[in-house]
Amino acid sequence: MLLFSALYIQVQGQEISYYGDIKPIVDRQCVSCHRAGEVGPMPLTSYEEVSAYGRMIQYVTTSKLMPPWYADPSYAHYSNERVLSETEIKKISNWVSSGMVTGKEPDVPIIPIENHQDRIERKPDLVISMSEAFEQYGVYLDQYQVFILPTDLAEDTWIEGIEFVPGNKKIVRFASVSVEPSDKFDSLDRWDPRYGYFSFGGLGKTPEEPFWYTWSPQQETSFMTDGTARLLPKRSNLLLHIHYGPTGRPQKDSSVIQLYFAPPAPVQRLMTAPLINPYVITGDSLFIPPDVKKVFHASYMLPYDIELSDLTPQANLLCRSWEVYAKLPDKATPQKLLKIKEWNVNWKQTYHLETPVVLPKGTVIHALAHYDNTLDNPCNPSEKPVPFAWGAHLFSEMFFVHFGFRAVVSPTPDVRICMAPVVSDSSLEVLLKLDKTYIAEILISNASGNASAMLEARRFQKGSHKINVPIGSIPYGNYTMTVKDKSGKILAEQLFVKMREYGL
Repeated sequence: MLLFSALYIQVQGQEISYYGDIKPIVDRQCVSCHRAGEVGPMPLTSYEEVSAYGRMIQYVTTSKLMPPWYADPSYAHYSNERVLSETEIKKISNWVSSGMVTGKEPDVPIIPIENHQDRIERKPDLVISMSEAFEQYGVYLDQYQVFILPTDLAEDTWIEGIEFVPGNKKIVRFASVSVEPSDKFDSLDRWDPRYGYFSFGGLGKTPEEPFWYTWSPQQETSFMTDGTARLLPKRSNLLLHIHYGPTGRPQKDSSVIQLYFAPPAPVQRLMTAPLINPYVITGDSLFIPPDVKKVFHASYMLPYDIELSDLTPQANLLCRSWEVYAKLPDKATPQKLLKIKEWNVNWKQTYHLETPVVLPKGTVIHALAHYDNTLDNPCNPSEKPVPFAWGAHLFSEMFFVHFGFRAVVSPTPDVRICMAPVVSDSSLEVLLKLDKTYIAEILISNASGNASAMLEARRFQKGSHKINVPIGSIPYGNYTMTVKDKSGKILAEQLFVKMREYGL
């Protein structure tokens, strides 16, 4: 009793109250999900709502179950992170223990949370909707469905703003958008009689640009204001992969993608590529026998300078942790990028670095991931552990880190260099725009810098050129394609990943 009284006096001295201390924390870290119509199971927009769940809020914040953020804040920081400081956690706990004092309401009117706008205050240039509503086919399990949405764009278009608007925020947990110019995913769509097609861990095939955009409930709209933009090739399809959460009854969703075109002024292309993948695992392959815990390491050396803006790890149920860092050629201390101590497949997301990091040519990106195929892993889908290999299904695993970046290059008026990475299983399309005639050769090098293939030198006249480079005969893995003139000058350079057809 004396201890409680002392604590109460201390709390009174600190004047912890809902309006003065707790509401600002809840508004900043909780209400993006916990408000009417959102994915949170209860609203937390008023004193009455917050105090009704006070003990539960005290528990989930003290145990750090909420807010749902899995990146280690002591390792690196992100612009989209949702983390409570130790001071904020103690403040919430003390407020609950001291009786949840209301405090003095502010003199100015409080704008209702549901009227706050996170969306872009500008009319979208292109709205792409699901052609019909998708109805859940079960209520107690998470579901994953891919929808093929044609853009019908007559020409290549630069995109500076992307907004995913979930049709039913109660069930949409995560969404990713990939880009594919061809119709090779149509066969998967025909296979599933429902609208879209089911796919657990990935898309079922490899798109040209995976993870072009990602969305999660706590993530705001992506709008690029730094002169970068994403390229959407003409007549491309958007592959919308949605994770639907379990509910008590079947519900429908009809989500929308809104695109905002960039101005016609020159832009720098923001690109995404799975530079860490199963092909660059060190001395091993992605296979986890039953009753085994394994740590996989992979690395990749950058062939040119980049400015890294975000990371998206991708794994399934056996994965337990991630660590991603970079060793720069001129620094002894590694650049820390991402650490996830407890991987949760139901809370996948993109981690946007608080400040983009410039990684020079020769930087080696490292990734470590721990997998647990024992009964110690509560997420193991098998009652008796079975072998797991690489794949996109429930009883398979994945090992990818997708990096969002732009190339850091000196302005060169006569050539187009450092083109976007491509993920392909058969061929590369090279685009050149030259202001004079060159005699050039195309060289393909593996991740170690060793030449794997070379195309015979040919003459390129002034103007635009589209070259198709077959890569079907080279082994799977990470490569750099370089176009050089006879003096050795680089005219174009492109990262690409030779992936099996069902790689992502």
